[in-house]
Amino acid sequence: MSSNKLDQYLWIAVVGMIFGFIYCFSIGANDVANAFATSVASKSITLKQAVIIASIFEFCGVLFLGASVASTVRGKIFNVEEYEDEPEIVMLGMFTSLVSASFMMMGATYLGLPVSTTHTVIGCIIGFTI
Repeated sequence: MSSNKLDQYLWIAVVGMIFGFIYCFSIGANDVANAFATSVASKSITLKQAVIIASIFEFCGVLFLGASVASTVRGKIFNVEEYEDEPEIVMLGMFTSLVSASFMMMGATYLGLPVSTTHTVIGCIIGFTI
């Protein structure tokens, strides 16, 4: 890609990074609440202990398994080779999937709905590839 073409899509990277942080925040809020609600409510552990335990294991999960998950999401859900001549379609599709998943996760978390974060983003990716 030429420098001009890269400049043309820079906004997707910048805004995508912002929505990436929003999506990660909503994953933490939704998944940790689902995983630790029973333990905290039954007073088996305190809220502070739940946050510490969740932080450690969420970080370890990303550190040790993040690359393989990203590889699956990037190339095994749909055939990337079909978009070889138009990579900007994949970039825009992944961007819109991230934005859509972010809004859905934040809305579900706000309403207290226990939704699957994985199903949310995978459903968005499948939707743009259909």
